[in-house]
Amino acid sequence: MASLYIIGSGPGAVEHLTDAARQAIAASTVIVGYDNYIEQIRSLIQDRQTVATGMMREVERCREAIHRARQGETVCLVSGGDAGIYGMAGLVFELLESETTADAAAPQPDVRVIPGISAVQAAASVLGAPLMHDFSVISLSDLLTPWELIRCRLEAAARADFVIALYNPRSKSRVTQIEEAARIILASRPPETPAGIVRNACRHDQNATVTTLGELLSHDIDMSTIVIIGNASSFIDSRGRMVTPRGYARKYVDAASPLTATPPDGPLPDGRALMFCGTASDVGKSILTAGFCRSLIRRGLTVAPFKSQNMSNNSFVTAEGGEVGRAQAMQAQACNIPPHTDMNPVLLKPNSDTGSQVVVQGRPVANMNVREYDSYKPQALERIRESFQNLRQAYEFIVLEGAGSISEINLKDNDIANLKIALMARCPVILVADIDRGGVFAQIAGTLDLLDPLERYYIKGVIINKFRGDASILTPGIDFIQERTGVPVLGVLPWLSELCLPAEDSVILSQEAKMAAQKDGRQIRIGIIRLPRISNFTDFDQLHAEADVILSYVRKPEQLEELDVLIIPGSKSTIGDLLFLKEEGLLDAIAAFRGRIIGICGGYQMLGQRVLDPQRVESSLPEAEGLALLPVETTMLLDKETHQAWARLEQPGRAIAPDCDGELSGYEIHMGRTDYLHTPRPFARIFRRGDSDVDIQDGCVSQGGRVFGTYLHGIFDNARFRDSYLNAIRSEKGMPLQREETRQPVSDPFDLLSCHMERHLDMPKLLEICGLPRDPA
Repeated sequence: MASLYIIGSGPGAVEHLTDAARQAIAASTVIVGYDNYIEQIRSLIQDRQTVATGMMREVERCREAIHRARQGETVCLVSGGDAGIYGMAGLVFELLESETTADAAAPQPDVRVIPGISAVQAAASVLGAPLMHDFSVISLSDLLTPWELIRCRLEAAARADFVIALYNPRSKSRVTQIEEAARIILASRPPETPAGIVRNACRHDQNATVTTLGELLSHDIDMSTIVIIGNASSFIDSRGRMVTPRGYARKYVDAASPLTATPPDGPLPDGRALMFCGTASDVGKSILTAGFCRSLIRRGLTVAPFKSQNMSNNSFVTAEGGEVGRAQAMQAQACNIPPHTDMNPVLLKPNSDTGSQVVVQGRPVANMNVREYDSYKPQALERIRESFQNLRQAYEFIVLEGAGSISEINLKDNDIANLKIALMARCPVILVADIDRGGVFAQIAGTLDLLDPLERYYIKGVIINKFRGDASILTPGIDFIQERTGVPVLGVLPWLSELCLPAEDSVILSQEAKMAAQKDGRQIRIGIIRLPRISNFTDFDQLHAEADVILSYVRKPEQLEELDVLIIPGSKSTIGDLLFLKEEGLLDAIAAFRGRIIGICGGYQMLGQRVLDPQRVESSLPEAEGLALLPVETTMLLDKETHQAWARLEQPGRAIAPDCDGELSGYEIHMGRTDYLHTPRPFARIFRRGDSDVDIQDGCVSQGGRVFGTYLHGIFDNARFRDSYLNAIRSEKGMPLQREETRQPVSDPFDLLSCHMERHLDMPKLLEICGLPRDPA
């Protein structure tokens, strides 16, 4: 049986025909092919017999070649480019298999496929080096493949960050496919992604354009065109060439070389920063950020935390009198440094369902609704950049924290809290997922699937947090996630029940009652009103830590029964939350409550006779009636008081905490001035704010001491005051008294957290991701 050679004519010019293809032509007696391809190699055919047909007659040509070979002729079947890529090789084998099925005795020619230079290779060589990494080749012709299937392939290739080469992008009868393909790819890639268009590659009338994905459709594209669209690493070099790095630079090139191992917008290998982001809110980002800060501190680095935008009414006042999120104050403590407003340059303090007070670099700018804040974000981003650079210049390493979920596709365009900040910092990202809420593998896979390729490139590891049980049962899921996403799971962190660090998100409040219910024996029962706009709920963390205290958050009048103490906490909208108390029937229940009552900040304002808001600072209402439990009246003011403060109890205050005769520390965050209506009965006297000596009466105590209010956040962090106040209740209930000096020393929670992370995470890999040296063996 004679041979049937199947060759590719290459890009079209004879000089690009391979030597093996030339030899196949020379050995053949008959040349079969598309008439244009036959003409391209006419100089090599000489006097050999040819069978040339036009477009759309591929099956006819292949059958003729097979027939001739079976008749004993040596045949050369000519395809364009490479015969095995959109060429005739596959069709020949299909026809032979079909004929063999029908007639097993049919003679089989000796088929030899000769590789050639494909059109995509030729186009790539003209553009530069765009195919240096994984790529996908897709034909947009729907003559043989349904468009729905082509669309699925485009979506998959775009999401998977393949370089994409498009054959048959447009013809006279097919003009919309390339437009839809561009839209599909743009859904997963930024418009700045490099793209190349090559017409008649490596022929005398060759034409090439290097552009971007966003500008692709503004250029001429036809049936003779190959389109190549880059991946997240692709870039256009200084000579206008399209380049997709393979990754050799980091491995072989000296650090002084201008080459980089990452794309121009990728994370720097030694960027001195790392970001923890989450699949959702309350997955543990704040805590893990603090723990990693402490781990780096223990390795001798100077470290600072950074969260570009925080939404929380749980704030802290810095030494300079600026506000930051409470979590960043806690993280600064882990770093053994004082909190600074650069660590949280934008703080949003919700004061309604659709609006927030916007605090920028520690100072309130304005109350804004969502639309107003979106318009303000470019200005906010400049302050974020400024604060980040300040920290980067002052510290050796920055640990960043994201906000909420990184895959909120409806918010991504205007996001200034998550991956846009990682791109700004050029730092790798660790994704944190919470297994305690269930569906952890769906959290991880779904989050990564919704990111565009450049964003996914920044995700260098996953941590599964809050696990209870035997972590080995997660192995199949972890293997699946790593295989599906290519992102390593750095470890599974067990639930650390003994950790006592402040929470940031108010969602934690719904869990407090469950935790409190685990205590038994004789207890002091303290209830905290769960205001809709509660602020600084960490004021009560130390109360919760008391072994004989049950702390719960209450929203209904019947929950006040059997409480020993009722606390009205801080509020971001005092008048709004007073209306809530009235609507829920709590106003009358509080007035009828016979136990002790405490008001902190906004809660103190509510305990008075009235709250006035003539300038509509917090509400559209000019005033609201208070609980009338203290003889004071509050007027809301435009200027906010934010201070670290030191105070001593006044005589009425000492009556409720008789053993507390020393200094108290705390901080003030309020926008109102509270005036006494009768003879003052102040709770304390503030003698210092920040670095300034002052003499200011604070708070008020009722006759008999059952009710008191204060502007001092953190009052219960003062152990002597806390012991003295609670001991009065313990004494009444016949419970053992507590003293600070009798308590067991408490381990540093940050060291505990750091050791926990070191034990359960792949710390060498995490350090490698950060560009930091591994620990000595």
